[in-house]
Amino acid sequence: MTYYRGSRVPLSDKAARSYSVNLGWKGRKDAGEEKKHFLRVFAPKEKAVVHDEPRAHTFYRPGVTPMEDVPSFSEKKGAWVAKVPGLGGMKWVLRLGGMVLLAMILVWSKQKTTALLQDVAGLKLGKVSVEGNHYLTEEEINKTVALPLGENMFKLDLEQATDRIKKLEWVDRVFIERRLPSSLLVSIRERKPVALLDNGTLYGVDGEGRVLSPSTALLTEDLPLISGVALQPDAVGTTKMAEILKPALDFFAFLKRHDGVLAADVSEVNLSDREALKVTFIDGIQATFDPPISETELRRMALVLSDLNRKEKRAGTMDFRYRDMVLVKTR
Repeated sequence: MTYYRGSRVPLSDKAARSYSVNLGWKGRKDAGEEKKHFLRVFAPKEKAVVHDEPRAHTFYRPGVTPMEDVPSFSEKKGAWVAKVPGLGGMKWVLRLGGMVLLAMILVWSKQKTTALLQDVAGLKLGKVSVEGNHYLTEEEINKTVALPLGENMFKLDLEQATDRIKKLEWVDRVFIERRLPSSLLVSIRERKPVALLDNGTLYGVDGEGRVLSPSTALLTEDLPLISGVALQPDAVGTTKMAEILKPALDFFAFLKRHDGVLAADVSEVNLSDREALKVTFIDGIQATFDPPISETELRRMALVLSDLNRKEKRAGTMDFRYRDMVLVKTR
């Protein structure tokens, strides 16, 4: 239906208009002969005329024609086509419903796939590998992991195994990874000791003052010794002794920042006297400081040692607890 001359009439009711001129019999004859014989040699070859179907035209009158009756041009069909009302909103509803359905299918598929993998007979734990350990042995870690061999790979509780390993005092971080079809990889980052605590047995001490359990690897470490302190009960794996060990730990950190060579020469720090820091170097020199040590004591120590070397003398003990002088005993 379209608007035609202000009224709505079917396109089929519009009569096609044609115009013709009656030339008479003679006029028609002359015209036909002229068309037939005039410069026929040079005239282009006549082509058959194909009459296309009459196109429907719609007249739009603002404020009168409803918008749903206004057609739109279709590039695919190459013609003006009528709009179908209400399909725009329906498309979004259908798209949203399709996305929700797809998400539900993916979740269901994942659950089914996991259940299927859990039932596969070949995916069973056969080996636990460990990397990153130095102070802890592989046997200690495997014992702590406590995952039975032969168990289905996807039924292993890796979260609980990770929590058990984190309770080892040497462990700083841990990550357990499944390696299909039949192995686990336990990656560990251990705490780094900065000193040894002598209590008849050597314990490790990290920078936070945490006491670490004995390890055979500690016997090969070139670390300074902390002596004159008794190991407290239940202190292993904790920082209960951090305040007591703090003067020695601060001394190690200070020397490492300001004089790495001198820090490597420290052999032992004795904390038996809470008011003094007694340091023994690997060349046998014993120096006593008021904690905490400062750069002034380091400069005074360097000057004393330089003067003794110039005099070809060797220092035995040095006491820096006095403001304006240094007590030195030579060997």
